[in-house]
Parts: sequence; C-alpha cells; structure tokens
Amino acid sequence: MVGVFFGGMSCEHDISIITGLQAMSACGRDNIGVYIDECGVWWTSDGFDSVNAVKNKRFKGKRVHIRAGEPFLYCKNKRLCKIDTALLCMHGMLGEDGALQGLLEMSGIAYTGSGILASAVGMDKLCSKKIFKAAGLKVAPYVALSRATYEKDVSTALKPIKTKLGYPVIVKPCNLGSSIGISVAKTQDELYTALRVAFEWDDVVIVEKAIENFTEINCAVIGDGPFDDFLGGEADPSDTEQPVGWESFLTFSDKYAGDVKATRHKIPADVSDEMNDKIKSLAVKAYKAVGCCGVARIDFLVSGDDIYVNEINTIPGSLSNALFKSEIDFTKLIDLLLDRAVRRKKRFDALKRTYTPVDPIIAK
Repeated sequence: MVGVFFGGMSCEHDISIITGLQAMSACGRDNIGVYIDECGVWWTSDGFDSVNAVKNKRFKGKRVHIRAGEPFLYCKNKRLCKIDTALLCMHGMLGEDGALQGLLEMSGIAYTGSGILASAVGMDKLCSKKIFKAAGLKVAPYVALSRATYEKDVSTALKPIKTKLGYPVIVKPCNLGSSIGISVAKTQDELYTALRVAFEWDDVVIVEKAIENFTEINCAVIGDGPFDDFLGGEADPSDTEQPVGWESFLTFSDKYAGDVKATRHKIPADVSDEMNDKIKSLAVKAYKAVGCCGVARIDFLVSGDDIYVNEINTIPGSLSNALFKSEIDFTKLIDLLLDRAVRRKKRFDALKRTYTPVDPIIAK
C-alpha cells in the first residue's frame, strides 16, 4: 500500500494539498491518503475529493498515526494497513525538511524524495548556498543575518549589507518556500520593513543582492541519490521552465493562482540550445551537491552569461510533473519515484546497524 502524505504544519499547507490530491489521482497503485492538518493532526478518509473539502475539513475521516519500529498506519490501537512506501507530497517545514523523513525511517517505511540530510539542506537557504558555492556553482552575493544579531545592534548588523551588497536587495526567511515572507528593498527604510516581515517567519534571514535584468529558469532532476555514479543509476534533467508574468520575483499568487502551466510558464524555456543544455548540466550538479534522491527542482536566475543557483526544492509543487511531460506522464513519474524509494531502503537495510566488540580476553 502506498501512503500519500500531504498537508502539514507549514505556510505551504494549501499547495501541498493540491500536490497530494493530484498524486493520489495519478498513482497507479493501491494508495491511502494521509492528510496532516495545520494543527499537526493526521487524518485518512475516502472524502479527499477536492481542495476545499480537505482544507475546510468537509470529510468524514479517522485520526491516524504511525509508530516507531512499525510500518503500519494506526487508528487508535488498531492497525488499518501496512504502508509499504510513503509518497511524500509535503511542502515546507516539518514535511520537506527531514522531520517527516526521520519519522518514516524510524518506522521502517520507504519514502520518496531525498533523505534526512539532503531534505534539511534543501530547506535551509543558507546551508544550501554554502553547498552550492563549495561545488563551484554561482550564487548571488548575500549576507546572512540572525534575529539576535539584528536586535542587539541594528546599525552594526546592517553594515555588511551596505558595504557588500548595496541596493536593491531581496530579503528572504532562511527556511521558507513559495515566495512567502520575501520582499524587495530598494532603500534603507524598505530594508527595515522587509527584515521585520522576514523575521516573523524565521530567526535567520538571507539578504541577497538583487540580480537585475534576469530571467528565471527552472529545471527538475530525477535520480537514485548521492551514489548514482557508483550504483549504475543516473540523474536525468527535465525540460527547462521559464515562469512569465513576473516583475522582480515570483509572488505566491504568481506561482500558484490559476492555470500555472498554461498561462505563466514556458516549457521549454525561451533560451538558446547552448544555454538550455548548460542549465540542465548545472541542475544535475546542484542536485548531486546537495545529495538529493528522487525528484528535485532547481531554480536559476540567468543574467547575460551568468547563471546563478537561486534555490533547490526537494519536494517540488506537483512533483514537477509538468517539466517531465514531454517524456513521461504523471503516473509513470510516480512509479519511478516509488521504485527509487524501495531501492534506497533496500540499500539502507543491507548495511550493518549493530556492532558487537570482541572481548580481547575471550579472543585469546
């Protein structure tokens, strides 16, 4: 049985519902939906038939949970079913950041997407930027700022921003997605406002130099994990994607309101063949640098000949189905993700987990 996990205690909760319902509909295997509401309560139901029904809890459902050491879904003390593989459609904190992944590993349940470490790195913008730079990828100049440093001495805290970056800048919470909490600041007063907004969402913020006259281009990658080269697997890039209709950056509404693919994205991106191939190559490089598994989407900012890695999404919206459509449909994509999840767990289970030291006296 495939458990489709969606929702979550995150500002990306509603987007996760969309991804989850799409995945349940496209999944070609027996599946059960596990919806995590905004309070962290887990539910399953036969009434997960629309976004509004789920969001407004207009369904008859059962509260469920899993237990460490057991790959079963429980309702109270009764086993409902065995979860062979978890299809993760979670976005944001406590779903995409390694927290749920750790719980599933403790329960012995295979799951799609990246492991604990790669999930945590992908969610943390500061950590991922450091990884990208170490791998030789280009990132926009930035300054990281903690709440404690900012509140202790605002003037001193802002000096690196003024000297290293200048204006305009983009201010982002370190651990959020979907453009929530992000602001553009063109003056010091706007910077104060942007920082106040970002600190409402996280205790660490990233202030980036705003790349001007850029084009955003995204590319997804699907692979077997950080040991692709050793295991005979491959990390394959998707088509490129060019969001359209933005001004300085994509807002939450730009990304998710209406028919995104039809009206706001160009697939493939409107760039030269040479640039297209280069972006695909850099996407695979970023994917491997973070140590991703399954599908991930890498977002780039292209300005002239410069290609900056903006961020990586280890559980992208709709699992980046639209980017793979020229080669595989959604059902096939899900099958590939589930198969990779099972193979990864088999590799994990084959490793030694216990060690019994030899008593030197007995050995003699």
